[in-house]
Amino acid sequence: MEGRHLLDMAEGGHNAVLHAPRRFGKTSLLKQVLQGAEKHDIPGVLVDLSDVLSVADVAARLEQAFRGLPGNIQRLISKELGSVAITTPIAGLSFTRRNPPSDPIAAVHTLLELPARIADRRGKRVLVVLDEFQSLIALDGMDGVFRSHIQHHNDVSYLFAGSEPSLLRTLFEDRARPLYSQAERLRLGRLDPDATHDFLSGRFEASGMDAAAIIPDLVYVAEGHPQRLMLVAHLLWDRVGTANEATLADLRSAYDAAMRAVDPELRYLWDSLGTNERRVLAALASGLSPYQQEAQLLMGLAGGGSAARATRALEGKAIVERVEDDERLRIVDPLFARWVRRHGGARAQVYVFPQAGRFAVTDGPSLAFLRSTHETLSEAEADADRIVASARGGDVMIYDTDDPNELPDWAVPRTDP
Repeated sequence: MEGRHLLDMAEGGHNAVLHAPRRFGKTSLLKQVLQGAEKHDIPGVLVDLSDVLSVADVAARLEQAFRGLPGNIQRLISKELGSVAITTPIAGLSFTRRNPPSDPIAAVHTLLELPARIADRRGKRVLVVLDEFQSLIALDGMDGVFRSHIQHHNDVSYLFAGSEPSLLRTLFEDRARPLYSQAERLRLGRLDPDATHDFLSGRFEASGMDAAAIIPDLVYVAEGHPQRLMLVAHLLWDRVGTANEATLADLRSAYDAAMRAVDPELRYLWDSLGTNERRVLAALASGLSPYQQEAQLLMGLAGGGSAARATRALEGKAIVERVEDDERLRIVDPLFARWVRRHGGARAQVYVFPQAGRFAVTDGPSLAFLRSTHETLSEAEADADRIVASARGGDVMIYDTDDPNELPDWAVPRTDP
């Protein structure tokens, strides 16, 4: 749906800003948009600006992207770039103009005019996708350089994309910035649960695996995060293989393997954060708002001001996001949220509920987090208390009912249709 909307905007001559957390499939979506544009005879180019270091680096990224255009356009590009010589010696990048000599900023100006020249020569619209565009904010005045060209390109559509929403907002929503109000913003959200369920069902069925019983739990624990869903699904398939039935035990094993695989990455991320940022994450992982007095007392936040500053910093890094329907805060990466619950000082959340004639104990809201099952409620409560004690405190939620209307959705027994 997002891809169709972005393509419609490009065809209509409108600029757009797409932002999404890292590993949400943003780059894949951009490539799909470019492929769709090509089918509509709109040549497109993807310029990767991630971690760009200098003006010379910007020129090199632009030049490399434009030289990659295919077919007849390539000959036009080669002719237009004939006046810009870009070499890459061991010491770094150096730029020269054949006549007259120039510097990197002049090369950037020349390169930024290429899309308009291509559109003029072909008599057709051109699409330019600038990925990780927020990296330009580190280069003083570079967004103004881009604006000086973009505002005059009537036959070129621009799609700006990035993974740091606060920096993108600064570039396009700050009235003092050159690109203010130059593009419509679009946020790439989480995967739709129903569509994800149908997609996984089809893929597993095509591979010969019977995963019907655990797909709802797989969708639930991934929380709509594209990369984390693919990771757990891949590890599940790797464990079960074809012509076999996947069980909750297989899903638990795959999820635990995923947690082990990402542990170094998440530990590095945790170590890079400030103390108050960690406290906010611990509060969120405990099911608390960082602005609640209880969270501030439990996590050691000095007050609402400290919580607000740390929360803004985490939102800017796309580690925390606001749920669109009610503005609640949540941790973007579901595996990181669980990591914080295990290692980051968050309070444990343990659930006790009836399951298949017994009482199940989980340390998270899913049967994929099953810890034990017991014949009686009292035995299950005792085990839940032991888990909480070993976790240095937490909350035990007990559901002593068989009424599905009083159970959370993930704990309701499923029956085959």
